[in-house]
This record gives sequence, C-alpha cells and structure tokens, in this order.
Amino acid sequence: MADKLTISEILGQIRENWPEMDTPETAVMLSVFRLNDLVIESSSRVLAEFGLSQSAFEALVTLRAQPEPRRMTPTELYRAVLVTSGGMTKVLKQLEAEGCVRREDNPDDQRSRFVCLTRAGEVRAEEAMRAVAEDDRRLLGTSLSEQQIAQLGKVLLRTVGKLEED
Repeated sequence: MADKLTISEILGQIRENWPEMDTPETAVMLSVFRLNDLVIESSSRVLAEFGLSQSAFEALVTLRAQPEPRRMTPTELYRAVLVTSGGMTKVLKQLEAEGCVRREDNPDDQRSRFVCLTRAGEVRAEEAMRAVAEDDRRLLGTSLSEQQIAQLGKVLLRTVGKLEED
C-alpha cells in the first residue's frame, strides 16, 4: 500500500479541509476500512503460497468449521462467505477440480447437492489457516500487545454483533 496515503494523512486532510467531518466516528470507520485493506493484502500474499484466492480460502475454512461430515449446500455456503452466488459457483468448480471438495446428492432435496470437504481440502484449509493466523499475529503484533488485541477483538465483536441485530 506504499502508493496510498496513510490513514494519518487522510485524516489530516479531513481535519484541515473538512473540519466538520473530523469526528471520532470518521476516524474509526476510515481506520476499519484501511485495516481491512491491509489484512486482505497481507493474507492474499500468504494464500497465494497455497494457490488459494480469498474466496476459495473462505469456502474451505467455512466447510472445515462444520461438524463431520463437513458439508453444506451451496446456498448455505454462499450465505456464510462474502462471495456472490456466481462467484461461489466458480470457486466450487475450481476447488472440486483441485480435489478439495466433492459434490454429493442431497437425499432431502433432489434439486441441490451437498458440497463436501475432502481430506485433501481439510489439510489445505488447516495449513492455510495456520499460515494466515500467524500472519495476522505478526500484523497486529507490530502495533498492539496481546491484551490490546483481545480488547480490540471484544469491541469489534460487540459492535458487529449489535449492527447485525438491526
């Protein structure tokens, strides 16, 4: 992100040129947006080592988090990750071709098939998740203590939880 203005520079421009928008809420939201960009950029580099896109990683991790036999309908999976339904179809075809998922008939609904995580997909999800988690620790640990990370996590979870209730 070397070619982008820093968050301090952006907030400084707002403070100087648009003072009525120089609010704590503006600083929080712009910081959240920038943090998202930084995390996605960093995790994308890590995931590239595993040959995974962010969407494919989210699908594998979501399936891995399910109870055995680690399967979901495509609609359930689509609702659990941040991918369009067309994008999910593309991701699932890629993961199936790579042997990470397989499709099984759904005995309760002949119109849909389950997406099932294979053993190879489970291993890939676990290895990629370990690498991403380590990268997240490195990224956050450069500026926050463990206690601060825990506090930030609580605040963000509470905030997102309340917003999702609305």
